[in-house]
Amino acid sequence: MNNKAAILMVAACGMLRSTDLFFRNPALAAVPLLVLIFWEHLINLIVLTPIAFKSRSEFSKIKPKDTLLFILVGFGASAMGLICFSAAFKYINPAIVVILQKMQPIITVTLGALVIKEKVTAKFIIWALLSILCVCIISLDLSAPLSIEGVKFAKGATLALLAAFFWGGGTVWGKILLGKFSQSLVIFVRFFLGTIFALSLALIFHKTLSLEILFGEKMLIGSVVYMALISGTIAVSFFYAGLKKVNASLTGILELFFPVFSVIIMWVFFNKPLATYQIVAATVMFYASYRATLETHLDNNTKGTL
Repeated sequence: MNNKAAILMVAACGMLRSTDLFFRNPALAAVPLLVLIFWEHLINLIVLTPIAFKSRSEFSKIKPKDTLLFILVGFGASAMGLICFSAAFKYINPAIVVILQKMQPIITVTLGALVIKEKVTAKFIIWALLSILCVCIISLDLSAPLSIEGVKFAKGATLALLAAFFWGGGTVWGKILLGKFSQSLVIFVRFFLGTIFALSLALIFHKTLSLEILFGEKMLIGSVVYMALISGTIAVSFFYAGLKKVNASLTGILELFFPVFSVIIMWVFFNKPLATYQIVAATVMFYASYRATLETHLDNNTKGTL
């Protein structure tokens, strides 16, 4: 794969991921949240099982101390991340939910510093603090922050940030596991545990898997398959395929295709534009997050040359 093709792959990942918005809102309106998350995990699990079969010998290497990390990845990063992400759609513009996911790299680096003692620079801290300030601005309904709508807005933003925390944390736990296990095994166990967790929650709180809705006249299962595979697994595979040829700074810019296209989709197709202050704050946050991530990569590269 040449560099141009790699750039297109990373950009295509962002565009494909943003098309999730066409399907998630209608699906959430028809199917209980926890049931939807279960089916998304199950579909991914079915697809990944043949791939993970090749790594079956690694299961014997799993020790008790690895189990907690797998639980954090499966229950936390996989199931709870997607639950919080989807739940936030009920309260705020889904485009804002996507925008707030740009905090993931900062959360990942911060947890990496706290948990596995990765070093961060002073410049990273400055850019991270600026990102957090922008998040505070985006997360508030400045027109009436203490109104019922303002509280609702803050609740949605909190759920979106919790999703970023679970997914950002999943990167750290996954990095530790990848030092011992193959990527195919880690991803399989992630979706296996996520499926069990989501199934348990769906049966406890909803006592149904909504088979009559998903496989009924509207065949919503098609939308779930699209979200799980096209805007999910395939989009992410495009990202990692292109990442091998694209440097970190350019990757940071190309990753903006996801939030930018999400804003366009919600604005053009759902008539849900952002307020001017949110656009300004999001733009500054994108840049600050990009610079914070770049500082981390520059620091790592510098250490590698010493």
